[in-house]
Amino acid sequence: MKFKYTSLVVVFAGLLLGGCKDKSQTFENPYLGGKSPLGIVTNAQQIPVPATGEVGTLVTIAATGLKPLEKDLIFLFNGEKAEVVSVTEAGITVKVPDRASSGVTSFKVNGQLVFGPIFTVTGKVKVDPTWKSTTGADNTVVKAYRLPDNNIMLMGDFTNYDNKGIVKPINRITRVLKDGTWDRTLQSGAGANGTVNDMVILNGKYYIAGDFGGYAQRGGDISKITQINSTGVIDTIGVDTYLHKTKYVSPFNGGVDRVIRSLYTFNGKLIATGDFNYYLSRRYDQPSYKYKDSTVIDSVDVRQLVRFNSDGTLDKTWRFLPNAPGYKGILGKSLPGGTGRLLSLMHTDGKLLCYGEFPKFDDASVGRIIRLNADGTIDPTFNPGGAGADDNISSVSYNATTNKYVVVGRFKSFNGVASLNMVQLNYDGSVDVAFKPKAFIGGQPYFVKQLADGLSVVTGDFKTYDGVQRNGFLIVNKLGELAPGYNTVGNVLGSTQKINDILEMTSEDGKRALLLMGNFYMFDSKPYNNIIRVTIE
Repeated sequence: MKFKYTSLVVVFAGLLLGGCKDKSQTFENPYLGGKSPLGIVTNAQQIPVPATGEVGTLVTIAATGLKPLEKDLIFLFNGEKAEVVSVTEAGITVKVPDRASSGVTSFKVNGQLVFGPIFTVTGKVKVDPTWKSTTGADNTVVKAYRLPDNNIMLMGDFTNYDNKGIVKPINRITRVLKDGTWDRTLQSGAGANGTVNDMVILNGKYYIAGDFGGYAQRGGDISKITQINSTGVIDTIGVDTYLHKTKYVSPFNGGVDRVIRSLYTFNGKLIATGDFNYYLSRRYDQPSYKYKDSTVIDSVDVRQLVRFNSDGTLDKTWRFLPNAPGYKGILGKSLPGGTGRLLSLMHTDGKLLCYGEFPKFDDASVGRIIRLNADGTIDPTFNPGGAGADDNISSVSYNATTNKYVVVGRFKSFNGVASLNMVQLNYDGSVDVAFKPKAFIGGQPYFVKQLADGLSVVTGDFKTYDGVQRNGFLIVNKLGELAPGYNTVGNVLGSTQKINDILEMTSEDGKRALLLMGNFYMFDSKPYNNIIRVTIE
């Protein structure tokens, strides 16, 4: 019996082995059919001759293995095809093409690439050597405000500027001289405990706003906006409490519940816009339930736009319905504003352009853009048509010299006119058909700054514009075309938006200059942190 069991085991084992053989498969070599190495040998660390040059410059780069491939060889400057002048056993000579920008060079043969050295294309936009900040800021710089003495107040979400905040953090606000040197005389103390987005001066006092609840010695009791003096110290006054004690608080007794994005002054008032839903004020003379000192916060329904008196009290004569039921049924609330995110800019006459992600404003269909008169009413002379933008608007820039708006965003048409992510509007809101935007590929524009000469700086997360390599930064002319000579800047890398604000100014040697601020770590393919100044011809 033992022999019989052994035989059965051998039979089963044979069947199992046979089954394994039946399931075995032979796969094709995945590397068969691959292209052979080109045989081009070059050094990406070498320096081209010359190392920099403008459009039309003849550049020689050492490389071997090019001669057998000469017929199919294409040479690229940061993705732009160049004219090949000569090919030798020792290298190649090429001409910098019209639309070239600074960046990596490359050899291309039948779809295969071999990278060469970096080449800097010089043009009409250059990093300003007279700007003395070498390390920039450690986080986003949101905005710059030019002070009466031409020094600059910087605001944002940074805690260090030019390595001066290593020992004691520079929290979200600092002052620099006009050449970028840090001004240590600003006594901001602990600074703001949240992002500072904007600033204005009214009656000699500085008003800052953003998304913070405390500043310097006032660690609380601030609702996104407060008043400081020119030295950076927060102003305080004494108020009498319920128990007749003196409490020191900000003389600006007002604010909102959520972020303020923009702040303006007009006719002795402060106007703020943002994402808020309530106006807030504080009473310090009320008891707690245990009859101790307490602070009571009063709330009023106020949506996205608010006008303050200089002491922080709510101006109920501006966009306000005094008899409409508001918070907890108390009479008084603002007009409804937009049905989505709202951004804004103000004209010198007090008119306020509002734009963003709202298809309706004050219950009227507006196509994500509308202009208000100085009294807060809708301006009928601004008529962008019934459709407006067919998708969200991210940035609008107005220039008084051109008297036009340049608009960028996610939209593809504006009032029925094909407008690929960018459009130019006349002052009355109509589309300027002479401005013909080209295609953005690989992303979209998020910010635009229009200059007085009709040039517009556009930034975002796009890769190309009009088929030309432009990694997140370009300058177009008044027709929407890439401005010749202004687009040689190499890669600009950082967040999606990259640039938040641009301040026009003058360099220390008298050249026209632009101060660029945002959230970026590379400009023109070189490391820069969130702020840089460039000269522009």
